[in-house]
Amino acid sequence: MKRKYISGQDFTLQKKETQDEQKKRRRQLIKEIRTTLLVIFAAAVLGYAFVTFFFQTITVQGPSMEPVLWNGDTVIVNKMAYAFSDVERGDIVAIRPIGSDEYFDIKRVIGLPGDKVAVVAGRFVINDKELDADYELDRIQVPARLSSPITLGEKEYFVIGDNLSSSEDSRFSTYGNIQQSEIRGKVFYRLTKGRRGRIGN
Repeated sequence: MKRKYISGQDFTLQKKETQDEQKKRRRQLIKEIRTTLLVIFAAAVLGYAFVTFFFQTITVQGPSMEPVLWNGDTVIVNKMAYAFSDVERGDIVAIRPIGSDEYFDIKRVIGLPGDKVAVVAGRFVINDKELDADYELDRIQVPARLSSPITLGEKEYFVIGDNLSSSEDSRFSTYGNIQQSEIRGKVFYRLTKGRRGRIGN
């Protein structure tokens, strides 16, 4: 049997090739780590932008929107809903009162800018016509500000809670009409387990 010997030159060449492979693997590893970090950073930025500019979850506090929304329900608010369209009558909106950064109110819009809002025989009357709603509202026992008709100004909205007997809303002087700048988005989906689904249109 003949033995094969590796010359010193061949051994040096093989060793150099091994070092080149190690350097190549190291460069590939650094490239993969850099790519992974870039993906994580991009995901974090997009996630922040998504929450900040597009959607937000809010927990309903209090019974004012029952039976549509209950205390403790978690809803998704589309913060871009009114960037390209107007607020519509019947929309459920998230309101952040001027001067407050602590909480959101969830209310339903029934009066739009320029509308005349009143209560007649326990019912809301908008522009001399009874409010035509596909949601159930109890008779109004205390008209409060609506003892006389109120005409909304430019960029003003009249909002209520569906649970009229347990809602502080635009009927009362302590709450009043809502400015357009206070409406931060449209409530369109409920996440609450067992009651999950779209809300309204």
